[in-house]
Amino acid sequence: MIPLLLRFLLAPILVAAASLATRRWGDRVGGWLAAFPFVAGPLFLVMSLENGLEFGAESALSALSGITALAVFAVCYAHLARAIHWSLALPVGWSLYLVSAALMHNMETGVIPRLAGALTSLWLARRLLPRNPPCEESDDVRHTPWWDLIARMGSAAVLVGTVATLSEWLGPSWSGLLTPFPIATTILVAFAHAKDGHPAVSRMLEGFIPALSGLALFFATLSVSLVGFGLAGGFSTALSASLVVQIALLWKRAKPR
Repeated sequence: MIPLLLRFLLAPILVAAASLATRRWGDRVGGWLAAFPFVAGPLFLVMSLENGLEFGAESALSALSGITALAVFAVCYAHLARAIHWSLALPVGWSLYLVSAALMHNMETGVIPRLAGALTSLWLARRLLPRNPPCEESDDVRHTPWWDLIARMGSAAVLVGTVATLSEWLGPSWSGLLTPFPIATTILVAFAHAKDGHPAVSRMLEGFIPALSGLALFFATLSVSLVGFGLAGGFSTALSASLVVQIALLWKRAKPR
């Protein structure tokens, strides 16, 4: 019962919170929040409860390689959003993620090389994002339909349930590579694209891509601490490491230039 609730309740609630924060503080903040392990955390928790700590640790190690695939999705979607409708951009972006994950599948290395590769891919992705004209986000009130938040939460539940079910069949390596699959990212960028166009997508990803370094550290820490520290200790350590990075990024962003 607990794994089932984690699959279908926790991630939608967290996605809803990120969506509300986006409405209140803007697309860049929404992108920053989307990089928290809102989806990856529940997924790893479910996999560790159902398949054991070693399975979870090995999956977390593979998830580090998935960060590169997620960076590919983000950059490609940002460019596609300038040319095609979101309903076409999404399947293309998902396909590119899966192709990138497949290419990373055979790269069996340790945690340090994978973490270095993930951080390098994020550095490159940040520089490959399309540039918006210099302007501030509008302060006008955004009118959203009543079903907007429900649709986001429902999409999160469907996507998390699908990926979690597939992960059980694929083993720890592919399970880890699929864990960073752009679930919360898909929901946030697709709704931003549909409502406010490609500039909103770029703004969101400008906050999202740098913040993914915290998610990468979450994966790296979980892979080395889960077996030794246990479920509670491993997740607490990994979440703390991720939170430190996210707070440092927020402080850097808020620091006067």
